[in-house]
Amino acid sequence: MHVNRLRIALTTSFIAQGRIVRCSSFMHQQNLHLIPLNSLRRGILVKHAHSHDGSVDRCLLDFNTGPYTAAEVSSSTLEQCTDDDEFLNKLKQSINFWKDKEYTSAWINVPVSRARLIESLSDEPFGFDLHHTNATQQTIIMKKWLNENKEDLIPPFATHQVGCAGFTLNDNNELLLIKEWTGPLSASRTPSKQWKLPGGLLDAGESFEEAVIREVHEETGVPCDFEGILSFWHRHGLKWGKSDLYYVCLLKPRSLQIEVCPVEISDACWMHVNDFLEKEDHPLITHVLKRAYLLDKNNTVDNDCAVRIQPQSIMATGSVQWPGRSPYPTYTSHVTKE
Repeated sequence: MHVNRLRIALTTSFIAQGRIVRCSSFMHQQNLHLIPLNSLRRGILVKHAHSHDGSVDRCLLDFNTGPYTAAEVSSSTLEQCTDDDEFLNKLKQSINFWKDKEYTSAWINVPVSRARLIESLSDEPFGFDLHHTNATQQTIIMKKWLNENKEDLIPPFATHQVGCAGFTLNDNNELLLIKEWTGPLSASRTPSKQWKLPGGLLDAGESFEEAVIREVHEETGVPCDFEGILSFWHRHGLKWGKSDLYYVCLLKPRSLQIEVCPVEISDACWMHVNDFLEKEDHPLITHVLKRAYLLDKNNTVDNDCAVRIQPQSIMATGSVQWPGRSPYPTYTSHVTKE
């Protein structure tokens, strides 16, 4: 069983601010959306519990405490508290409690069915801001910085989109290339003019390896093995003002048989590197061939070369292991040729 999908029902007790608090330590990738702070990957969740000393009973909303002392009200709490006025009254007391106990921020996961609350949450005395939406959970996540004397340190949500392309090179030194369709989805669509690498955006929770193998197979039908990362770009000002990270991954095909996805792809082919350098000018592929393989129109693959060409260096997969956490895929450059 993979560690990042293992829920460890390790329930312990510890003293927090003079009170006994029940704590559940877990590492479950599917639950990462529950606390928007990325630091939840530390794997600790503290569940608020009412005590009988009166000090905790002032806080009438159930909430979870994440790293950096963030208080979160889950969507299930709102679903249980069906009366809007009752919820808002409890929230006022909860905010006072969180401030008194020096919580840094408050988060509310508003179900779409209770979206009418957003206006009230945005106005005084609450002053929550929209942080992001979770399409999978159908929730709207509102946040409030609680320490009025310090700068709001909550990072913005999703500053980047991340994509990958498959630099699929076979033993004959041929690249797997595609042409997409242009125009609306109809019989009048036309093929794009330029050959490019197959690829696309990573799904949530996917590694580079998983995403690029999936994308290449979906678009061309060619199964591949991941060998490493050759290059990536970082550009800004894309749709919705986001930035873009796009990684070119070296793949080795398991088969040469092509079966394109007719909805997305108009054509696909295996093209020898020398033919590409002579006839094509896709800037990303040209850049990778020049910088990673030292190849250009004036320096092509030797016609007598009977082996698959190798890059000068590649960012190969390793892992970093922190105590109590699942390994992180880590990509480090190493020289492949002297």
